[in-house]
Amino acid sequence: MEYIIGAGAILESGENGTITPANLHAHVAPALAERVKVAAVDFEGSSPESLLRLLIVAKGWNPGIFRTHVSDRLRAQRTCTLADVLQTLAKGAEADEVHLFAHWLPDDATVAELERAGIGLVSHPLESIEAASVVAGQRHRRYRAA
Repeated sequence: MEYIIGAGAILESGENGTITPANLHAHVAPALAERVKVAAVDFEGSSPESLLRLLIVAKGWNPGIFRTHVSDRLRAQRTCTLADVLQTLAKGAEADEVHLFAHWLPDDATVAELERAGIGLVSHPLESIEAASVVAGQRHRRYRAA
């Protein structure tokens, strides 16, 4: 096993949505760890419609770089679709693909919008992450695949 380690943010959706700086340390298969440059992780939702919190991360980055290249750009947009978020993440990190770890698949419109921007979306089951540690503010949370 290898690791995806990087800085990012937890995005909370809704009228009073927030962007909370976060760090991820995820244990995954070596081939996957090598390929992932940026990722989005939904630890809670079961469908795109149930998406409340999304962790987005750039591998190897620190919080300051992530804030400048991604979080500040998302704040400037004010309202974002999932495609907007993933596109901002990929463009900020100069990545040509985003890896999504979730219990759901994105809708065709999101995939098509990313493809038009030249960004591939690679979906993985959440269980592809064997274990993860997320640190955000004063909160620390561990995840272990069932």
